[in-house]
Amino acid sequence: MVAVALLMPPLLLCLVLALGRYEERVLKNVHVRPDAQPRHALPPSRLRAVPDLPTREPPADEPSGRHAA
Repeated sequence: MVAVALLMPPLLLCLVLALGRYEERVLKNVHVRPDAQPRHALPPSRLRAVPDLPTREPPADEPSGRHAA
C-alpha cells in the first residue's frame, strides 16, 4: 500500500508530461490558413447523432384511425 502511495504521484506526473509533449507534437503539424474563418463564424453543422426519421403519411386508400379486426 505504501509503495503504491509513493509511486502513483510520480507516475501520474510522467503521464501528464508525456501527454503534453504528444499534444505539442500533434498540434505542431496543423497548418492554419491566414484567410480561414474562425469556427464560430462558420455556419452551424447539420450533423446529428440520430438523424430525423422521415414522416410516414398513410396511403390515400387506407382509412386513418382504427382498423377493423
